[in-house]
Amino acid sequence: MYILRNFSRAVLAFSTVSLLACGNNDPAPKAEIWLPDTVSVKLPMEEYAGIPFNISGQEAIEKFKCTQYDLTYSCKVKNGEKDEDLWLIYNEAGRMVLMKKELGYYKQEVADAIIERFTIKYGLDYSPSAGQESAFASGVRKTKSYVFGGGQVAFQIGRSLNNRNELMLVYFFPEDVGATFAKSVMN
Repeated sequence: MYILRNFSRAVLAFSTVSLLACGNNDPAPKAEIWLPDTVSVKLPMEEYAGIPFNISGQEAIEKFKCTQYDLTYSCKVKNGEKDEDLWLIYNEAGRMVLMKKELGYYKQEVADAIIERFTIKYGLDYSPSAGQESAFASGVRKTKSYVFGGGQVAFQIGRSLNNRNELMLVYFFPEDVGATFAKSVMN
């Protein structure tokens, strides 16, 4: 009987604590928003987040513990004090042509902050014209791009495959690939 009574008290105390914890009205923790720093960078860039543009796929696996998916590698790297998820994309010849960072769903205030910080850090080379903005808003264009650092950095807002959402992406290019990308965006 004594054991049963103490067990009942323990269950009641545990239930009370559990209910109090569940009833806590603290807001859910917010996801951390990635924003680039504004430290100036020597251009042309030869690397991003410690990953050189001339690294082979095998070296990326060995040095950064990247996971390979055909010609694309998923990497989690330490950039300063923060962890970053990056995609390394290679061409058929085995040369890295792009590092991509996915930032999730489009939020105007986050996009504006990223554009402002990239402008300070790399210098703005290109932003969409009023006609391109209108074409994107109407759904005729699937992406709108901002180009920085001589084409080596791009911030892009694009529509998801189902055209219901807008997503934000950042691209880091080797110098020659970035110049080609910048020309294609500007035309």
